Amino acid sequence: MKGFLPLRLALVVGLGLAAGTSRAADHDDSIFSVTPYLWVASVELDSSLPDQPDSGVQRFDTRITAGAMLSATAHYRTVGLFMDFAWLRLQTDALSPGPAYGDVSLRSDFIHSTAALTYQLPLGEKLQAELLVGARLWHVANEFNASAGILPGFAAASDKTWVDPVVGAGLSYDLGQRWSAQAKGLVGGFGVAADVAGEAYAGVSRRVSDSCLVSLGYRYLHEKYDRAGYAFTLDTHGFLVGVGFRF
Repeated sequence: MKGFLPLRLALVVGLGLAAGTSRAADHDDSIFSVTPYLWVASVELDSSLPDQPDSGVQRFDTRITAGAMLSATAHYRTVGLFMDFAWLRLQTDALSPGPAYGDVSLRSDFIHSTAALTYQLPLGEKLQAELLVGARLWHVANEFNASAGILPGFAAASDKTWVDPVVGAGLSYDLGQRWSAQAKGLVGGFGVAADVAGEAYAGVSRRVSDSCLVSLGYRYLHEKYDRAGYAFTLDTHGFLVGVGFRF
């Protein structure tokens, strides 16, 4: 049978790299920037399981066992490229698997990667805006294992990959005294692959030097995919703090 498992995680910590979008005080033709950041977020996930017998387990414990994130932006005058890669591995174990099975576990890998072209609009010195258009790839893999108890053990695995078209915009406003405010949003899916895909960020940054800034903001990520009997719904949101470097 096809299973369905809701996962709820609180205070998830992600560490990686994310590129900033602020260019309010830049005058160079070409710019490359990366920002290592720490993201403390809440994750709510509903995902289909591989085809499997009914394990009868009702209570699970889920934790993050590995993860990696990397994103970067490159600009030449008014055009640019934004790229982002994120990988997260979750380990889910049954709290009371017996007596039918000795142990029940699920390992899940989630990968999403975004690539988008950007174009900076000709606005004033204080307010900067850019448009984004591109695609986001998702890959979800599940491995389900149940060791023998009263019933014989079994294992099952499945993976799913899809690509969403995405469009968006980024804003940055120079607040003075080396401070600036940023906002960024992406929407996608449009029924091409996912039904709905979206991401939003808002925060503030302070420039420490010409090549370094610190930032604090709030990020929200949503994905809803339901095709051919496979369902995946993800909501992630929380604060992040980062230190950005420009070259």
